[in-house]
Amino acid sequence: MMMAKAGFHINQRSFEPLHIVTGRQIQGNESNSTRGYKDVSLHQKPRYAIVRRVPNTFSQCITMEKLSKGIDLRLARQQHSEYIRVLKELVDEVIELPMDDAYPDCPFVEDTAVVSGSTALVTRPGAASRRGEVEVVRETLKFLGLKVFEVCSPGLLDGGDVLHVDGMLLVGKSRRTNDEGVQALASAFPEMQVVPVEVSEGLHLKSVLSFVGQHTLVVEETHNAQEMVRIIQQACMLESIMVSIPGAANVLRVGNTIVYPSFYGRDWESQYMLFAEKVIPVDISEFHKGDGGLTCLSIIIP
Repeated sequence: MMMAKAGFHINQRSFEPLHIVTGRQIQGNESNSTRGYKDVSLHQKPRYAIVRRVPNTFSQCITMEKLSKGIDLRLARQQHSEYIRVLKELVDEVIELPMDDAYPDCPFVEDTAVVSGSTALVTRPGAASRRGEVEVVRETLKFLGLKVFEVCSPGLLDGGDVLHVDGMLLVGKSRRTNDEGVQALASAFPEMQVVPVEVSEGLHLKSVLSFVGQHTLVVEETHNAQEMVRIIQQACMLESIMVSIPGAANVLRVGNTIVYPSFYGRDWESQYMLFAEKVIPVDISEFHKGDGGLTCLSIIIP
């Protein structure tokens, strides 16, 4: 397979060609990736973002509740294209994996892998219908030169349950991630503290909280989210920005930029500006219908 614009080649019979969209060039010298968490990754431009195109079957994606209003496929693709356009400004290269109609949830590519430094852990998604999504992601991560580990049965792990915070990995024990999945995460990243957090409601850990930098989380004002923060505080002291709207706490930090979901309003934009050089609103309303957030739609590789 050939990847455009980067001189990359990989032999792969079972996957369609990948397409790399090149954004601005990295300014200055790009540091070499080393295994493990690097604080500088919060400030430097990441090398890659992996995304996956929206399939024709996206309206059949798994949802926790029956939708009162269906997903608009055309609008979802427009929003996804805008999301990619924003990422082009924030990373060196955006790698677009092809859509696969066999996997309606495949745009939520974050769930298929966890990456830190030069190490990647390919997950075993909690929803059995999604496990085939990892194949093309595994091959891509290997092609990029990462050291790749995998979660094996009976382990279950969704990337949406894993959050990098100040050199630690917070991991939600949810309906999609079990104890064996948590152990697989700890084994793949032994130099990092892994903090299990019970997720009693909702889909994932990052459904209700995310990291904006400077020891600060964005957290929903719900009892479930507050209980999760209480557990996290036992491992490290973090500040919190509270948001009152369910879903609004999932923001994406890429380098010195915070991307937040404009669908829920702009009430917290001024607070996000305290933690980043740039703050960008992006509307992904059709992905919210599928229980997705901004972090769900990419794998960021520092």
